[in-house]
Amino acid sequence: MNEDDCIPLLLSLRECSEIDAHIRTAASKAEVADILNQHDLSEDDFLAGFPHLAKAVQELPGEGRPAT
Repeated sequence: MNEDDCIPLLLSLRECSEIDAHIRTAASKAEVADILNQHDLSEDDFLAGFPHLAKAVQELPGEGRPAT
């Protein structure tokens, strides 16, 4: 992760790394929404600051863990 990735959000590199790690381990879009809420991050700010993660989130199921 590059520090410049978070410049529009004015977040520290530590904050960006923490958000990045939480989003990468999320199992659903609902869980991502909770993570964004915990970090007081709007969807627009998430899209602006983490475009690579936003694409990955689109592939997650809406609720809960995927059935196996």
